[in-house]
Amino acid sequence: MPRWIRFVLVVCLPLFAFSTAHAALISLTLVGGAMGMDGSTILADPLAQESLSGTTLSQIGVPALYDFTSPFPVDLTFRLMNISDIDLLFPDALPGVSVLTEVYGLDGYTLRQNVAAGGARGSNGAAGTDGAVSRTALDMTTTLDAIMSAASGSNGGGGGAATGVADNYISVTGASGAELSAYLAGITLHPGQWVDIVGFAHVLAFGRADDAARIGLGFDLPTFSFGGVSLTTGAWTATCGGPRPDVIDEPPVTTTSSSSTASASLPGTFGLVLVGGLAGALSRPRVVRRLLDRA
Repeated sequence: MPRWIRFVLVVCLPLFAFSTAHAALISLTLVGGAMGMDGSTILADPLAQESLSGTTLSQIGVPALYDFTSPFPVDLTFRLMNISDIDLLFPDALPGVSVLTEVYGLDGYTLRQNVAAGGARGSNGAAGTDGAVSRTALDMTTTLDAIMSAASGSNGGGGGAATGVADNYISVTGASGAELSAYLAGITLHPGQWVDIVGFAHVLAFGRADDAARIGLGFDLPTFSFGGVSLTTGAWTATCGGPRPDVIDEPPVTTTSSSSTASASLPGTFGLVLVGGLAGALSRPRVVRRLLDRA
């Protein structure tokens, strides 16, 4: 083969591979386990963010949540929506959830923040990695732990973060890839479709000693690639601004006729809710058998 042909191949093949790759974006919306201080129970992050880093760190504060209360842990349900213009097929093994915690607004203390990345999924049968752990405990009179969730097989583990300042504190753990796989493995999300995942994250501890304290938390999934598509999850962050009143006005219940819902129980405490046009996916025999076996 002439040398010039080899040169052309070396230069053009990477460009061709790049041009055939696709990028996709998943949004996160909190739909269970917390309430906004405006009475909302469906809480999207209104700010476009790609990860728990960079500009995200200066944007935490919206939406504002009421404080979490016992019993702990509190399971948070998040809606993962395909906001891309291409179909998303999820692999059998997934990364764990990354988490963020922070405390600020206290006289005499600067902002304290902890970020713990979810563990990466293993490709081609390789083992996944455990989630990271990050913890700050400053002038605390109570014990505060940060606990990650371990990797399982090729699934990554969830991150564990905890921040405590002068007895104002929060500790959260992200779901492992194995927990996410119970909902997502082998599922295809068409543009605009979503999956609700119970236990996407867990609030392990929460406490407030000062009304001025602002106690933040955040979540995302590490970017990963599968089937020629790079999947990025937009980060979701919020701040707890105070305790919930004894009596508040509940928001009206709204329904839409454009969505269809199917549900089934999974082993343990994790339920399954597939919403937003996933009935087509459930028509596949393999998925139906999977749900029936778990019912």
